[in-house]
Amino acid sequence: QKMMPSKASRRRLLSILAQHPVLLGLAIRLLLIYALSSLLDDGLLLQGVRYTDIDYDVFTDAAHHVSAGRSPYERHTYRYTPFLASLLSFPMSYSNNGRGGVAAEWILSTRYFGKILFCLADVVCGYIILTLRRRKRGLLGATNKPTVVDDNSRQKRWKEMLDDYLPPELKDALWWLYNPLPINICTRGSAESFVVLLPVLATVAIADVYQRQPPMSAKQSWKGGTLPIMARACMAGIIHGIGIHAKLYPVIYTISFMANFSRQHQEREMLCQMSEQQKQQQKQQQNPKDAGWRYLLSEQLSEIDEKSKNKKKGTTFPWKHPVQIGVLGIFWLQRLFFTLSSLLFLVFSIGTVGILTYLAVVKHGQVALEEGLLYHFQRVDHRHNYSMYWYWIYLSRGRAEVAMSASTKAATSLSTSSAWGCIPLLPQILLLGFSSLGIAPYDLSFALFCQTFAFVAFNKVITAQYFTWYLCLLPLCSDRVQWNSRQMYLSLVLLAVSIITWLLSAFSLEMLGWKSHRQVWMASLFFFLANVNLLRSILNGYLQSKKESEAFSWIMDSSNTSVCRPCGGPLLGRRWVTRKSKAS
Repeated sequence: QKMMPSKASRRRLLSILAQHPVLLGLAIRLLLIYALSSLLDDGLLLQGVRYTDIDYDVFTDAAHHVSAGRSPYERHTYRYTPFLASLLSFPMSYSNNGRGGVAAEWILSTRYFGKILFCLADVVCGYIILTLRRRKRGLLGATNKPTVVDDNSRQKRWKEMLDDYLPPELKDALWWLYNPLPINICTRGSAESFVVLLPVLATVAIADVYQRQPPMSAKQSWKGGTLPIMARACMAGIIHGIGIHAKLYPVIYTISFMANFSRQHQEREMLCQMSEQQKQQQKQQQNPKDAGWRYLLSEQLSEIDEKSKNKKKGTTFPWKHPVQIGVLGIFWLQRLFFTLSSLLFLVFSIGTVGILTYLAVVKHGQVALEEGLLYHFQRVDHRHNYSMYWYWIYLSRGRAEVAMSASTKAATSLSTSSAWGCIPLLPQILLLGFSSLGIAPYDLSFALFCQTFAFVAFNKVITAQYFTWYLCLLPLCSDRVQWNSRQMYLSLVLLAVSIITWLLSAFSLEMLGWKSHRQVWMASLFFFLANVNLLRSILNGYLQSKKESEAFSWIMDSSNTSVCRPCGGPLLGRRWVTRKSKAS
């Protein structure tokens, strides 16, 4: 009886956290902005330890230059879009009017305005994640049910106990709104949520939601099915272009979005043909246009096998057959560039990037293009870098500084450094192409997560902000990851050990002044291997529920057509299940 009040109060607290996650998440962020900035930045708690990120000082200094009528790129190391500095300069022009009370002065002060703006964007990201997870749970028709049923009674009891204490709404909020990592990053003054994560999540929310019910006629396909896809492709292209202009890396998602839009467009047309097929079966069976590039990859492979008199059906990706790879490449070019929705997405994305970049160059000159966009292709930075390339960058920087003393060797050293800086892009390009065509058409959120995870792991610069790039996508596909396997447990433990090892070695180098450069490099290699091993575990345990598989499959109701269901995508090395439908 004495334990009942504490249990009831705990349940009441959990219900409050689950019912108002957006408001509480925003309140936590605003409180930390004021409290930690006052305690640490002003030296009240720990002298010499600063909470505000150095990038926030760069933002505010660039905003001061803009308010004074100068270019934001006069601030050294400002390599972002000029529109961010223009937005942050608003309080400086408003404060000259002398209007508002204490609250207005606090909000519009240069010390807090940018942080408040970034926290608001971070909360909006959390709200998008919350909405998409709830919508996904409703689409699957099950609330908080695992994809694979585990017969282990002990694990069942643990899951029931966890579900009793943590309702699904609270779990959704814990992924981002109550997550300490994004809270820490946005309250310190990092602009990742505002500049990058918000456009990426908004594009996913627009692109990955479409009506599942098939239209009954071709006219309804244009009015009720295809037109929303066109409109969403244009909207997603505009937001995607804003994200690319603000931070270059979202360009890696372009092919994935195009492939997903192409499949949605083709699915609507094929479902429309299926409804008309019930009335004119004989006519459609003799129509040669039905056997075209709209079919699935497994059907294309079957046609290629039949032409080559190959007895194997439903095979995996034909790595050892270059002719088949070439034919599939032609199919994918037709899918991406000859489908109106994917083409509109590409055109609007390129147009948005071009317009914004042109405006920036017109206003601030060629430096806006060089520092805001082109610099990120060859960025090399050895400070606070988790990448395995950091030691090579550190040594090349030292050699470049030595060469700068001799004018005859300066140009050669810099050109060689820039050429070597492009080498780490090669494995990233291979991995992105592998996942864009193999997973994205069937599972967009999981494909984007795998692409971002691999991109960050193989990147030559990795900071703490980069982790939020894929952590914001993980809640959208967490139900397809097999978390309760031994392989996943070992991978997560290995990743945690690698992070602790890197932090200890970096602390000895930067804080204690030890000459532990090689130890930090070995820790970076260990961290890279742990990330690759975790990605391998995620792909090996990739799960796809039966209902979702049926929702994403393209079905042609004909006696001469194959009904194909994807089991994780063709490029994952999984087998495509093909069967003949029964004649009606």
